[in-house]
Amino acid sequence: MTQVKKRHHYVWRNYLRAWSDSKDLIPSLIKINNKIATTNLMNVAQKNFYYSLEEFTIEEEKNLKKIIINLSNEDTEEIFKEYFNLFISYSKAKRILNNNTNIPKEKKSEIEESLKLMKSNLMEDFHSDFEKFGQKLIEVKKVDDLEFLKENTSLMKTFLFLCFQYVRTKKMRSTFTKSFENHFNILPKYFNILSFVLATGMANGLMHYKETKIIFIENTSEIDFITSDQPIINLKEHEKNEKGNVKSLEFFYPINPKIAFKIHYNSGKKFEHLKISENEVEEFNQIIFDKSEDFVFAKNTEQLKKYKNCL
Repeated sequence: MTQVKKRHHYVWRNYLRAWSDSKDLIPSLIKINNKIATTNLMNVAQKNFYYSLEEFTIEEEKNLKKIIINLSNEDTEEIFKEYFNLFISYSKAKRILNNNTNIPKEKKSEIEESLKLMKSNLMEDFHSDFEKFGQKLIEVKKVDDLEFLKENTSLMKTFLFLCFQYVRTKKMRSTFTKSFENHFNILPKYFNILSFVLATGMANGLMHYKETKIIFIENTSEIDFITSDQPIINLKEHEKNEKGNVKSLEFFYPINPKIAFKIHYNSGKKFEHLKISENEVEEFNQIIFDKSEDFVFAKNTEQLKKYKNCL
């Protein structure tokens, strides 16, 4: 029997395994209490029912649909509508059930159990599917291993993976909620659905609208890359246009203590190999620390002590 999934991870556990030991224990700096602990992967970068589907009023659904249509273009309109219909299906079904007084009690209980599973598991399961798109990427050991990205389907799946890992986090939800806390139409409860829209739109842009360069970064120093509960960062997010919107995209993504990627718009060759030294590693690590929300992860607790003193 399918079980309700309670613990929803907003950072992929399989990704974090590169910093954990064979027992899935990972050195963690927990920022809320400035504490360093070695914690099981099940207990970090997760929140109970984080991806649970929301209940909306009819008016809220109409507003959400307008927002989604405004964010779409010819390439994305149909898939965005599919996201909308899929992720409001729980809310619609719950509303119909609550308004129908003729359903026998036993049948109603059965439907309620099914809806409970849908509410908790549907979006979480979709994120699990998108995580599979990144398996080859996090297994890359050398620049030649990127050959699979020369095939368009693999490239698009990888871009989807990257954009979803960037948008889905608690840090991004907090930023969204703060940005629209006094907005009449854009509600915090829209975030999980809009994260699918935003991530897919970003991936589509990377794939189709500009040349994209992928830089394989090899850490040749004795200092490891760290990571966090915001594992992908946009190095260009501080560059804003006159409307206050971020102008460009340059992802930085460490996939293990010695390898990271940069993905950005470019007019030259698609792949590049870059070796970096200790100072550059420290610079990237500081950015990862600064952009984290609740957790910073390293291969060993000693490395985290430096960042503990920054809080």
